Amino acid sequence: MLNHDFFSDALAENVACLAVKTDANLRASSNGLAVVACKGLDVEEFARLQRCTLTPVAVPCPVSHVHWGGEQSDRLHHNYEQVVWEVTWQENQLRVVHLEWETGCGKSSRDWVITKSNTVAEEFILETQRATHAPSDSVLVFSNGRWSRSHSIYQAMQTASFDNLVLAEQMKEEIRDDFLQFLRSEERFGQLGIAWKRGALIIGPPGNGKTHCVRALVKLLGIPSLYVQSLSHHFYTAEQMWHEVFDRARGLSPCVLVLEDLDALVTDENRSYFLNQLDGFEQNHGMIVLATTNHPDRIDAAIIERPSRFDRKYHFNLPSQAERLSYLDIWRQQLESETGFRAEDAETVASITEGFSFAYLKELVVSAVMKWMADSSSGFAFVMSDQALKLQKQMKTNAPATAVPTGSKRRSRSA
Repeated sequence: MLNHDFFSDALAENVACLAVKTDANLRASSNGLAVVACKGLDVEEFARLQRCTLTPVAVPCPVSHVHWGGEQSDRLHHNYEQVVWEVTWQENQLRVVHLEWETGCGKSSRDWVITKSNTVAEEFILETQRATHAPSDSVLVFSNGRWSRSHSIYQAMQTASFDNLVLAEQMKEEIRDDFLQFLRSEERFGQLGIAWKRGALIIGPPGNGKTHCVRALVKLLGIPSLYVQSLSHHFYTAEQMWHEVFDRARGLSPCVLVLEDLDALVTDENRSYFLNQLDGFEQNHGMIVLATTNHPDRIDAAIIERPSRFDRKYHFNLPSQAERLSYLDIWRQQLESETGFRAEDAETVASITEGFSFAYLKELVVSAVMKWMADSSSGFAFVMSDQALKLQKQMKTNAPATAVPTGSKRRSRSA
């Protein structure tokens, strides 16, 4: 028979021995309580969701550090690396031991739940994993090989709306109705033998509202959203990252998977695997994939031209003069009483800003306001025209995309 220390002896020179020894020590000192090991148990987030209460015990002394949350969260945050939590959950008392250590591939961790029975421990683990893996009031962001919850991106999405898009009502209805109808049609798709999945590719130069449109659509649909920020990692391949991305999205169906700057995410090396995940044998039931790109010429034809991968393509080209005027008129209504920015002034500015994106138009307004506040002797209309000429010299785009007919595309004031 194998002896009690077989695994710790076998792994004595390996970092994995840390978990083996910790497990053995906990079971030896548990005084008859159940000890259940698991990974990725985010009890701090579970407590933030008000699903349990927890306090770090004094012995053994927790190992932690504090870090500043930045300008948007101007306070110190505690990060516990080694800690034993005292947890109260549904009238049950538990202890959760959290241990972290460095490996050759980054950081690894393990958690142990200690309580009166295996049943209570496993129910707690299951409830915690369910609650903390659902996006809830956050967006799941994939970066550096792992998922994290972003409350700030979620809040940014809540401020987005189709109402402040300079877009013909017909186009607004087309975009909204397409995806809302899709979400209502799961049973009908099944009856017709059609895969219940949807995708759209939003194309155009920077600063023309692509991101705002995606945010507005995600908010409108009201289903879990996942955002792929980067696929880079020191140890794992892009294929492994794509597998993780789609695997998580499938588990949250129906959901929206956002792939911003698709041309940077899909490379020659991982394109085949991406296509298999997007439209191969894997079942993407209930998945909406929204992708954006500034460079459609860099995307393989197998992705951009096959409808079953991205069913619809929306082109966000540089705005026409009429669209520039519509955008500037929104600002005029806000600024007119203070600056004297008149309707005829907006028409003049719209006529001399050929090639401006909505981002550049916004910068034009902001820089003109700043200049006018410093010296209002020249009048706001003159300052706007002068700033427009200066911005034209700074613009990197020497050959802007051809403007599209008025009302055929969308524009956001917050582009």
